Amino acid sequence: MKASQVVEIFQYMLDKNEFHLGKISQQFNISERSLRYEVEKLNEFLEENNQSKIEIEKGWIKYNNWEIVFESIKKDSMHSLSIVEREMYILLNVFLNREINQKLIGMELDISSTTVKTHFKEVKSFLDNYGLSLNIKPKKGLELEGKEENIRMAFLKLLNNISKSNSIFLKDYLKENFFEKIEKDGIKRFINYCQKLMNIIISDEAYKIIINYLRISLYMNRRGYKLNEIKNEKFLSETKEYRCIKKAASIIEEWYEVDLEEKEYLKITDYFLGSNTYNLNYSYYDNWVEIEVMLKEMILEFNSYIKENITEDKLLLEGLLNHIKPTIYRIKNKIELENSIYKEVLESYPNYFNITKVVLKKIEDKMNLTFTKDEVSFLVIHFKAAIDRNKIKSKKKRVVLVCGSGYGTSKLLAQQLNKYYHLEIVDIIPEYLIDKVISKNDIDLILTTVDVKKDLKDKIVLKLNPILTEEDKRKIEDIGIHKSSKKISMTKLIEVVKESCKGIDEKELRNNLKNNFDDYLIDDFFQEKNTISDYIGNRILINKEVKDWKDAIRKVGEPLLNDKIVKESYIENAIKSIEEFGSYMVLGRETLFPHARTKGDVFETGFSIMTLKTPVLLPTNERVSTLIMFSSKNNNDHLETFIKLVDLSNEENFLQEIKRIKKQEDFIKILNR
Repeated sequence: MKASQVVEIFQYMLDKNEFHLGKISQQFNISERSLRYEVEKLNEFLEENNQSKIEIEKGWIKYNNWEIVFESIKKDSMHSLSIVEREMYILLNVFLNREINQKLIGMELDISSTTVKTHFKEVKSFLDNYGLSLNIKPKKGLELEGKEENIRMAFLKLLNNISKSNSIFLKDYLKENFFEKIEKDGIKRFINYCQKLMNIIISDEAYKIIINYLRISLYMNRRGYKLNEIKNEKFLSETKEYRCIKKAASIIEEWYEVDLEEKEYLKITDYFLGSNTYNLNYSYYDNWVEIEVMLKEMILEFNSYIKENITEDKLLLEGLLNHIKPTIYRIKNKIELENSIYKEVLESYPNYFNITKVVLKKIEDKMNLTFTKDEVSFLVIHFKAAIDRNKIKSKKKRVVLVCGSGYGTSKLLAQQLNKYYHLEIVDIIPEYLIDKVISKNDIDLILTTVDVKKDLKDKIVLKLNPILTEEDKRKIEDIGIHKSSKKISMTKLIEVVKESCKGIDEKELRNNLKNNFDDYLIDDFFQEKNTISDYIGNRILINKEVKDWKDAIRKVGEPLLNDKIVKESYIENAIKSIEEFGSYMVLGRETLFPHARTKGDVFETGFSIMTLKTPVLLPTNERVSTLIMFSSKNNNDHLETFIKLVDLSNEENFLQEIKRIKKQEDFIKILNR
């Protein structure tokens, strides 16, 4: 029997005043024989220390001084901790002291240096999840580094893990070294007064979490560790909860003789705001992977209804993220907006309003809420701003075409340019007229089939072939000329026709449209038949070794490159995206979805999957053990597969299942379940 379990049993005996072997064995689902054996071992210890023995008479355990027995059990338990207990003990020391010495901890736990290294590997993995690290500090050992907000979140998670464990040793150690240093009477008074001011009653779970967070906050402040930054400061500072917390602040400050800074109260507000649904695995303000994925879906769906392309608008995603957080909070707490813009929005942008209502449906269903007309209206403003921004971006470039060939060849090149690109050809001229045409017209760009010898200073000059080649197209796109998007969705076209005409044979209409206007239509009737297997094929790499995260992305991209689905530039652009924007592509448990803007370097929609033997760290310290690279030929034909893979990577047992995979077929089984 583990020492920790023996501690738990004897703690139960003393707390419940229960000393009958049969009832104890029933309570802990162990045999009476095992209990007798533990008593015999304790008697050996007592005899060595000249103490009287424990007696068992007719099933009853008898002794005159249980405190001596219990202390001897606890003393022995530290050297009999389980692997998990040791790792939690190491983490406790890391958070309480901000530094740790591996050699000393090994001596304390009476374990070998090899075992210490194994434990520290798991400890570092836990810290990685919060962007924290242990770095070498000369002559002292390892020092904890990372954002203060993340350190406290990780510590809070550890406290929760210990409270759910059966480790008497850890709970006693925590009590002596942390809880007794920050007693909770003042914290309880503060929370209760806040609840009274806010007119709310928070759940038991949230109550415990807020108590523990406040203990952490006070402990860290006493040691001089302050919050440097937190998320959503502006929003938090404008809430009713923040005003109530500030009003109750004197209870905390006087009770614990501490002056807390503004950011501390803003963070406490964050925990109160989430108290109705808050748990350590989900918070409206700290865990936004799922909602961010849904917002990206929402943008893609909205984009399918309009002419402009807003899918690459970073300001739109950022604006929606910042707006949706307080919006969800208001809806959940039935707070109505004071300033309504619903009528104005509906009159000015009725189409955008209706589209926004449609694309919000998934978020409403997922989060079990309904957006009010006013809340929808404010989201419409974000979409309208993005559309206006992209209208400006999509303004046609004014181009002069310089040709040395005959007029017929020049017209052919002009037709090709107009067909493929979003530009306006102002004139087709020979080289000697360049100065004259430029002086009379506002020209953005000069495209030429001959060498231009004149010095045109600030004008971009691009030499092309008389008949456009793929290389010519790449050069045009590289300088920011957008491809024309003149194709029409067949499903939408048929919807319009059916609304205007009755008795239409849809199948016949579809065939006639396809036969006559195939070059101008996107046949999107059959996309729903594509499955995960269609998009992935055999592009699954299992347990690969890589040098670093960049090497991992290049390797997962190789199958797409070999199958001529993407160009090599697409893979390199995916690496640049992570360098520029950070780890926003980590959408599942240790799962990275590397991708890049299309820019003409995607030939088909496809996915490639790779699992790693040894996880890698991104520049932002996010740990990655699975990579799913995808490319999309258009904005939405990959969406269902993408969402399925994101959902899969967020499943509880995903990482454990991935680690057990030995061959492609194993992964395919997971995908198809």
